[in-house]
Amino acid sequence: MVYGLPEVDYTNKLCEDCIFGKHARNSFQKKVEYRASNILELVHTDICGPITPESFSGKRYFITFINDYSRKTWVYFLKETSKTFNVFKKFKAMMDKTTGKLIRALRSDRGGEYNSAEFTSFCEQQGVRKFLTTPYSPQQNGVAERKNRTILDMVRSMLKSKEMPKEF
Repeated sequence: MVYGLPEVDYTNKLCEDCIFGKHARNSFQKKVEYRASNILELVHTDICGPITPESFSGKRYFITFINDYSRKTWVYFLKETSKTFNVFKKFKAMMDKTTGKLIRALRSDRGGEYNSAEFTSFCEQQGVRKFLTTPYSPQQNGVAERKNRTILDMVRSMLKSKEMPKEF
């Protein structure tokens, strides 16, 4: 008991502001819903950037393609994200030629570069199913997001080991 303080009339009521302030998203399912059973059955992709400073050739972004089955990763550098469609076409052609297998599905976020009519039409013509994440939920494209983080961590480590200036 505290002495010297006045008694306060307390009513046990619901405080909407408190509920709003403590509101949090539900956690995402940690179990993998689907895992490919063959190469190129599912490819994850994401764009990372803009990265500063840009490369000597003016590239500020990179795009990753990750084969879900093997986790093999391909990285392409871009000057601008509008080149995504062209890079995907080159990647797909290379996979068709070198593996003899076709990309069956592509998982990406809802970035405009993946949602263009041209990109969607190409995927439909080629038989590539597009799986898009829910808006503002990068967790659903976790394979690609994690790969981007790993790549950036590696780059920072290499720059640090070579004692590059901080602007790099």
